[in-house]
Amino acid sequence: MLNEFKKIFVFALLSSAIQYNTYSAIVPPGTKLSSVQVLNKDNSSEPSSLDPSHCRDNLGANIIFDLFEGLVIDDANGVIIPAGAHDWKVSADGLKYTFFLRKNAKWSDGSAVTANDFVYSFRRFVDPKTAAEMAYLASVIKNAKNITEGKQKPETLGVKALNPYTLEITLETPVKYFLSLLSGANFVPLKKETIEKHKSNWTNPNKMVSNGAYKLTAWNVGEKTTLEKNPFYWDSKNTIINQVNNFVVQDKTASLRMYEAGQLDWTYGVPPGMFQNLKMKYPEELRSFPSLSVGYLTFNTTKPPFDNKKLREALSIIINRTHFTKYISGKNELPIFDFPPFGIANYDHYVPTWANLSEQQIREKAKKLYQEAGYSKEKPAIVKFTYSTNETDKKYATAITSIWNKELGVKTEMFSEEWKIHLANLSNKNFETTLQLWSADYNDAQNFLGLLESNNVQNVGGYKNAKFDALMMQAEKESDQNKRKKLLEEASKLAMDEFPVSPIYSSTNSRLIKKYIQGAYFRNPQDNYRSKEFYIVEHGKKS
Repeated sequence: MLNEFKKIFVFALLSSAIQYNTYSAIVPPGTKLSSVQVLNKDNSSEPSSLDPSHCRDNLGANIIFDLFEGLVIDDANGVIIPAGAHDWKVSADGLKYTFFLRKNAKWSDGSAVTANDFVYSFRRFVDPKTAAEMAYLASVIKNAKNITEGKQKPETLGVKALNPYTLEITLETPVKYFLSLLSGANFVPLKKETIEKHKSNWTNPNKMVSNGAYKLTAWNVGEKTTLEKNPFYWDSKNTIINQVNNFVVQDKTASLRMYEAGQLDWTYGVPPGMFQNLKMKYPEELRSFPSLSVGYLTFNTTKPPFDNKKLREALSIIINRTHFTKYISGKNELPIFDFPPFGIANYDHYVPTWANLSEQQIREKAKKLYQEAGYSKEKPAIVKFTYSTNETDKKYATAITSIWNKELGVKTEMFSEEWKIHLANLSNKNFETTLQLWSADYNDAQNFLGLLESNNVQNVGGYKNAKFDALMMQAEKESDQNKRKKLLEEASKLAMDEFPVSPIYSSTNSRLIKKYIQGAYFRNPQDNYRSKEFYIVEHGKKS
């Protein structure tokens, strides 16, 4: 199965190389553009935040990528290309990166973007006072970890402005994924004066100052955000889309109806169970591509009932992942038993011995574990399963809990939560078990396995294992890529055998996109895209 996925993944990347994107839209000569360049997108739920320092989900990142621009970005193929910096150099030992900023880059208020804006943003991100949920991502930068732990001041961070247009970043240890990391939504510049003036309100439409291709002009909570073209953006002349509306549509069936009615130009996903029908109905509009994302169960290991490893194991192995991906999700996703998704760089996936057992053998093993955990059909485990309020998560949660009940007799209470509340409850460990989807911030297995380190704020299940932490620390300091790979694989095997999480599927990106939306081909394995890459061609009746 792994080899099959790799073939799909490599072929997709190679085929996408034909459609290479640079900074903005590339319109072929003779193309007739629509007179109305307004893009209407479904962005699923309300984003957790539009403050880049506090962005922790794709919903926020999708909008931030339009509003802000970091030193580098990843193009349609996932290849790192210049953005806010027109060039860079790396020291021979791989510890020092020097970025040369564009002198024509400006904020949406017309002022110049300088190296100090990046210094301020990076320091703010790691400052404990900011309490950035994803601050651990910066730990590869010199002194960042000590700063987030309150042991050093933010001013000691290994980021400094050599002059207004030259930025130097020093790392703790050489890491090949550093440029990929910098392409994320947390590493964009921020304007100090704006934030200090408006405090927590600086992300409001009439206050935000951004440096990307668009600026925020409206934010109707629960309905949509509206972005308008930023005339001060350095490549504004090649930005074709004038307005971007990001709609909040949690129900994917409702999203499909809006798409078919012409109210949306693309959907965030497709309704569960409808992939094959939509593939037949809209063969040129349904886009599906492997993603560096994994769907998994998280167990709260800090309190009953999931402080019991045998219960976690029983509930994990009883889920037939092949059946789940074929009959429940049904979106070309692949069953998986390891935390990093298929396609992740420099990593061989772990397949536990139980995965090769027959269905009957797994059923017997799960029942035995369930009994050893202290439960039976006469004395069932009572489990609370929370999920984010949307059609897909509800279907998946219902299917999983039905399997638990049918096979083991587990009694489950299901709780639906609005996205922001759900995230807050996860952070506060106010849950027992939930289904999560994690997408890569950068193409490296550490981005997934790091979620299980005991000091990681994203370790919502509270998993703690000193040996696992030690292996991850060794991997973080190891510059030999082969040795580092083995350390990460050893750490993953250790964790997967303790079931703090239960990976179920390696995800795909599937969405409907109107044929008149052109300029991007959605081959980026991290599903990163920017509206400046698109343009709308002249069209008659909307399909």
